[in-house]
Amino acid sequence: MDKSKVRDLFPVTRNLIYFNHAAVGPLSTRACEAIERHARDQRDLGALHWKEWYAEDARLRASGARLIGAQPAEIAILKNTSEGISFVAEGYGWQNGDNVITTRLEFPPNYSPWKRLARRGVECRVADLPTVEKIEPLIDDRTRIVSVSFVAFHNGFVADLDAIGELCAHRNVLLCVDAIQGMGALPIDVRKSKIAFLAADGHKWMCGPEGATIFYVADEHRDRLEVLETGWTNVQRKGTFLEVGGDLVPGARRFEAGSLNTNGIYGLRAAIDLLLEIGIENIAAEVVRIAARLADRLDEIGWRVASPRPIASGIVGAIPPGVEPSLLRWHRTLEEKGIVCAPREGMLRFSPHFYNDDAEVDRLIELLRS
Repeated sequence: MDKSKVRDLFPVTRNLIYFNHAAVGPLSTRACEAIERHARDQRDLGALHWKEWYAEDARLRASGARLIGAQPAEIAILKNTSEGISFVAEGYGWQNGDNVITTRLEFPPNYSPWKRLARRGVECRVADLPTVEKIEPLIDDRTRIVSVSFVAFHNGFVADLDAIGELCAHRNVLLCVDAIQGMGALPIDVRKSKIAFLAADGHKWMCGPEGATIFYVADEHRDRLEVLETGWTNVQRKGTFLEVGGDLVPGARRFEAGSLNTNGIYGLRAAIDLLLEIGIENIAAEVVRIAARLADRLDEIGWRVASPRPIASGIVGAIPPGVEPSLLRWHRTLEEKGIVCAPREGMLRFSPHFYNDDAEVDRLIELLRS
């Protein structure tokens, strides 16, 4: 990987040391240019090129499918991860007495929707960790879904999706994955991991815009979800807009109930295509290398690294030595010095990506030491 050429694609490197991809990733020049191109088209020509806009929708579904080993017909474009997981939680055909399993490491979109199912007589069981050892004892003959995050948002714990998927398949349980903290930084294969449902917004590790999400529904499990929203784009119109019935379109597009975020779609497709061009295996190797170097250097200056070792994702959560200054003060001071991270769950969370380099890690350590 030619790091200098890669860094040229991310203008943020000229302004900041950006270690905050677990919050919002910066746009590459390609993603930004794609968004601007579409915006100018709509500004200057209105909807003249609407057919091309719809073709871009299809191209994003194809690129998103390629990134996770799916088929384009298994991909829907939604507005955020929360919507995708909620579609699973509320759309599945639960019976009173069923249960679902999630974990204590989850961000609210993969916890609250399952807890709210209590009103429908569904128990939400909570495993301490997203591991086979912690999940398997909670499964019984009324367990219908296990839902885990690919990567924990605060400390970077990486779930072994292959092992969890194998367990779920053996116990006839569906696996749902919140992939937002891993997709774009680490490889994922929905078929190999036997994943039924997956959602990931593009604005973190894929370095795309907010408001455009890849929602995967395995073809063989699509009919298990009731479609909760119906509009003019997900029903069979047969050439008319009048007195249209309720027959749904085929494929995962049935979960797209109306007009999409076309501007965001242009940006996300360009962002994903850049990742595919570089190669997700190459990206993952560099993400983990940079994050591990950062963790080691933090250890050297007395910070306590709270992320599991060996480092396996781009997220490094660390606790400063002593009591003062507070996390918020550390965070504010670093931002004033041009280094962007985030306070999360009693830690400072650093989340570098593949285009970050060793010199940036060393500059952070120098500032923390001083």
